[in-house]
Amino acid sequence: MKAALYSVAGLIIISIMLSCGKSNNSVTNANIKETVETKNGITYKSFVANGASNFKGILVMGSGNDENNPTVGGLDESTDIDLCTKAAQNGYVAAIVQYRKTPGLADWNTSAQEIGEDYNSCIMALSTEFGVDKSKSVVGGYSYASFMLLTNSAYYNDLNYCKGLLAPCGGTAATNFKIPIFAIACSGNNEGDYSGADLYNHIDANSPIKAASSGVTDNSCSTHCGGMWTDQLYAKMVSWMP
Repeated sequence: MKAALYSVAGLIIISIMLSCGKSNNSVTNANIKETVETKNGITYKSFVANGASNFKGILVMGSGNDENNPTVGGLDESTDIDLCTKAAQNGYVAAIVQYRKTPGLADWNTSAQEIGEDYNSCIMALSTEFGVDKSKSVVGGYSYASFMLLTNSAYYNDLNYCKGLLAPCGGTAATNFKIPIFAIACSGNNEGDYSGADLYNHIDANSPIKAASSGVTDNSCSTHCGGMWTDQLYAKMVSWMP
């Protein structure tokens, strides 16, 4: 299809693999309950505030990976944990999805389609478990997961019900996104010609998702995924899902 459009230079984050059976493994820390479980055929780590029963929405994040030889998505990247913890502390259900091992560069579009399916399965499981409508959801991921989600949103419909897509240190030449995006990246063009502010500017002014989207190029860093963006990502999520 259009795999040649996707620049993936600089994807260097390798995911950390955490295996899990169907039994729940819960850890309580800083008033947040973290639970690793498998439902709907997908394993994920959920984050909810202790004692909470009503939630504002669902956030699902995914890890970086090695695009040349991807593993399953990791559950322990600090950037994902920081954002999910902040979301849970403020009334959201959050989760990190252990997406499947994908072909990576060997079949870029199939990889994007499969990861979109896994995010959808995770959202559906969380929606049932916590009583939140799936339309009140935001997806995101660093690096490889970000690239995959951007591609999925441009060419597939798995996640077109979501409120938005958080895309730190990812890029694509595609423009026809189904849902609003927030692109943030370091300076230095590490993700190709369209990332950060350039990705946002690349979206057609008449696109229905343009007004709710935004893009930032962070001049305080110049490496791939070198910024500290938890607060910016959280703020954008809240703007889509108050």
